[in-house]
Amino acid sequence: MKLAQLRRSLTLRVTLVFVLIVALVSAGLGMHLYRSFVAEIERRDDILLLGKLRQIQQLLGNAGTLDIIRERPQYFRDTMSGQENSLVRIVRADGTRLIDVNPNGETVAHAVPVAVDAPVTNSDIVSWTSRDGYPARVVAASARIGDPAQMADISVARVYGDRTAMFAAYRWQIVVSVAVSALVAALLASLMLLRGLRPLRNIAAHAALVRPGKLEQQLDARGAPTELLPLIQALNAMLARLQEGYARLSQFSADLAHEFRTPVTNLLGQSQVMLARPRSAHEYEQLVSSNVEELERLSRMIDSMLFLARAQQEEMVLVKQVLPIQEEFLRLADFFEGLAEERELALACHGSGTVTAEPQLLRRALGNLLSNAIRHAAPGSTILLRSHATNEGVELSVSNLGPAIPARHLPHLFERFYRADPARSDSAASTGLGLAIVTAIMQLHGGSATVASDAAATTFTLVFPLEDCRSD
Repeated sequence: MKLAQLRRSLTLRVTLVFVLIVALVSAGLGMHLYRSFVAEIERRDDILLLGKLRQIQQLLGNAGTLDIIRERPQYFRDTMSGQENSLVRIVRADGTRLIDVNPNGETVAHAVPVAVDAPVTNSDIVSWTSRDGYPARVVAASARIGDPAQMADISVARVYGDRTAMFAAYRWQIVVSVAVSALVAALLASLMLLRGLRPLRNIAAHAALVRPGKLEQQLDARGAPTELLPLIQALNAMLARLQEGYARLSQFSADLAHEFRTPVTNLLGQSQVMLARPRSAHEYEQLVSSNVEELERLSRMIDSMLFLARAQQEEMVLVKQVLPIQEEFLRLADFFEGLAEERELALACHGSGTVTAEPQLLRRALGNLLSNAIRHAAPGSTILLRSHATNEGVELSVSNLGPAIPARHLPHLFERFYRADPARSDSAASTGLGLAIVTAIMQLHGGSATVASDAAATTFTLVFPLEDCRSD
């Protein structure tokens, strides 16, 4: 693994963070335990030091103590057995040293003796550092010797060299424990992350298998961690959308090729037939006129496709205006009046109120519906344009009399290149994209387009939402 990749590794980052946390927690706990241990040992040593002082005071108060000191000078050395670093000094009031247990000749700090009848506490203990660099403690008190009593000063001290070594060993054990804990934490964190990230690796492996035409494979959410379920569900939803979009795109490409092939084949066939033998100028003129019609149809189809492509872009901005519905209906009827008269059709407009929409797009949508109605309306009938206000918004509808559209075709009428009856479609006038454009326009406005057809009439309805419309 390259250094740059290693730096970006999530496993490495989480492992380092986990190790750092474990090391800090272990070090903090170790320091707490170490300080507690040191404080307890020092407290116990002070208790022992004070206990030794009281023990010597009691011994000195016994009858015949002076005789014992003269006859057995090693007596007080024996009382310090097992405490090789302990120091004892007994000095009479006149300055005479009775006992001086200090085998190494340590220079002991001076401690003010506590009165004979006063209690000796930890505050009376004096600390100093021995010549070897070890901490040392000394406490002093006055005492009565023998009977009759004589006054003397007792000093009890101890050099804690062994304790210092023990503390050093304890600190080293803490360091080793922290290091071992960090190492174990690193190993466990790596194993946990490798196991925990397995679902992500499965997702990556599945994503690597995704190919055009193989989008139907869904990620298996069984056994996945709860935290990854939203991701898996989102990816599955994305794959479903991609599959749906790819299917529509494939179908659209096939339909587009079919729709382009027909006029191109017509152009090519007519031109080849015309060029097979000499023709008159009139025949050539008819050929050119026919080719122009086919080229115009291709041009309209291309324009429609470009519009649909732009309509699907989220950045397309609409400049909406408040438009009087009746005026828009009359404008549309005036434009299509000539075409309607050719088919002996009448146009009736019944509308009121206003609608908020982009003017050109609204007119294009209504124009496509009216053009479609004129092509399929029964001769001598009336095409009705109406508006109707509802709680949800306003509905603009175009109705025509004629044969009912079979129910199986209704859900597909707004699809691209879909024709309920191709035999009835005028290839020169229809591209198969008019109703798809209507749907795209309504989606841009946040509305919808619907169709209903029965023996009475066929009605296409545009539904504008409430926030985009106003009623008088």
